[in-house]
Amino acid sequence: MKITFRLWLFVLASLLALPTLSSVKNPSSESTSLIIYSATDTDAIQPIIDAFQLIAPTTRVEYKEFQTSELFQTIQHIPKEQMPDLVISSAMDLQIKLVNDGYAQAFNDPVTEALPDWANWRDEAFGFTYEPVVMVYNKTAFEGKPIPQTHEDLALAIRNNDSFFMHNIATYDIRLSGVGYLFASQDEINSSISSRLKENLGRVMTQLYCCTSEIIQQIASGDALFGYNLLGSYAMRYAHNEPNLGIIYPQDYTLVMSRVAFITKHAAHPENAKAFLRFLLSLEGQKIIAQDSSLIALHPKAQGKFTASALQQAYPLRFKPIPLGPALMVYLDQLKQQRFINEWNNAIMYDVVVP
Repeated sequence: MKITFRLWLFVLASLLALPTLSSVKNPSSESTSLIIYSATDTDAIQPIIDAFQLIAPTTRVEYKEFQTSELFQTIQHIPKEQMPDLVISSAMDLQIKLVNDGYAQAFNDPVTEALPDWANWRDEAFGFTYEPVVMVYNKTAFEGKPIPQTHEDLALAIRNNDSFFMHNIATYDIRLSGVGYLFASQDEINSSISSRLKENLGRVMTQLYCCTSEIIQQIASGDALFGYNLLGSYAMRYAHNEPNLGIIYPQDYTLVMSRVAFITKHAAHPENAKAFLRFLLSLEGQKIIAQDSSLIALHPKAQGKFTASALQQAYPLRFKPIPLGPALMVYLDQLKQQRFINEWNNAIMYDVVVP
């Protein structure tokens, strides 16, 4: 297990100064395992796991990474005796669907009181990150060109300079990516020009990918010049080491996604799951997120560049968090979902889909 010296010092200081963490020192006497199924990159979550294991050294964490849609399907179809203890995903709508269908158990703990109302649903599903949905561009390619600052700006820029954007925009393939589908459906709800923007993206043969990291790599290399609806946390981390990457927080509205965690109803190690979730939501865990992961901390008292408070101060009045709740399931209705994907196909792919 790779532990940085800074992380050792941080956790040691936390243990000496914060008696509230004593509840996670020995999270479970009946088992030493904790099984997590997640759609978060292992590299991003590893610092949090490392910090947790320093204060719960007898707990062996088994972490399995999935894509969002794959994780959703897995939880729906595996036997209850094979259920993981904790499920984490950026596809907020799919997480709420699983919770609504009875896959979660309640977690009543004082640590949840620091969460904003939109990040806690029924004390079963909990958001623990604050991740704006952004646009990313190659600064060299855009030298001397206006930078789109709103969704309408982007639609107009594509229409007025389609030769520049041809094959040079990248976004999620919503047929494969659960979080991509979430962002596209939220655009439909929040933007009056969503359909026009989709048509313009299709006109310039937008490239489609599964993941933000893959899209950003394409932009950094110049194989694409502009990325639409990307995870701001990954974009910020990449831009820290890639000065040629520019990030746009759209001025008309910037959606905010939160990664959602829940403890499964049939968790084999529920006390260990509660201990990990307690640490994940605590200020101590959130500091690890802000300092050492590729994510952005949600806790209002967390400090630093990669925190909700820093972003809200730097870009006021533009963030629109996606609230946890049943409204997220509207676009998961089977008929509505198929119709939405068909319309998206017709716009992005110019591919008529017959139901």
